Amino acid sequence: MEKLTGKGLADLMSDFANTSNNEKGKEFINGFVRQHRTLQQASFRMMLELIEHMVTDEYHTDGRNDASKKLAKTLIQGFKATKKKEYIAEGTSEERAEEYVSGEFGSKPSRYLPFI
Repeated sequence: MEKLTGKGLADLMSDFANTSNNEKGKEFINGFVRQHRTLQQASFRMMLELIEHMVTDEYHTDGRNDASKKLAKTLIQGFKATKKKEYIAEGTSEERAEEYVSGEFGSKPSRYLPFI
């Protein structure tokens, strides 16, 4: 069997989503949560990286996927707001906390997950 590539996985996921219903989605979730915990974290990091990409100008939209980009932006904004509050609660100044969450590292949820 040929090794699966990133493009191949994206194609498989698209095919699955194209024929999916609520039950198949639940099946995916149930299968995912039964994976090895380290692999769950690595997979989740990849999903977060996708969301992070979706908020960039490189991710092009039209009427079919505008809502996805808008929701991705909302998720990232909410993440940054929460992290900023956490930094401030830990004693970081508001200005410094804003710098953290606006920087290359702090603005990306995927960077907060350690590699195990």
